[in-house]
Amino acid sequence: MECPTCKLQLHPNMHNTLIGKNVRNISIFIFYQICPECGEPIVGIKESPRGELYMNPNNVEGLIFLVKERKKREK
Repeated sequence: MECPTCKLQLHPNMHNTLIGKNVRNISIFIFYQICPECGEPIVGIKESPRGELYMNPNNVEGLIFLVKERKKREK
């Protein structure tokens, strides 16, 4: 997995939380962790493949990362 902020390659050490079900009755999870290099949050969202109520937090396959736009530093 790659940190979307600093681009560090790291092994996922995510936590996840069920946030509800969508209109198709599929469970939706938020995955999150803090990058050990830059200290910024890594956050993503994922649908469970079969409506399960538990997902392995370190299985980030198919995870859609939520990335905050960064302001460019003025010189």
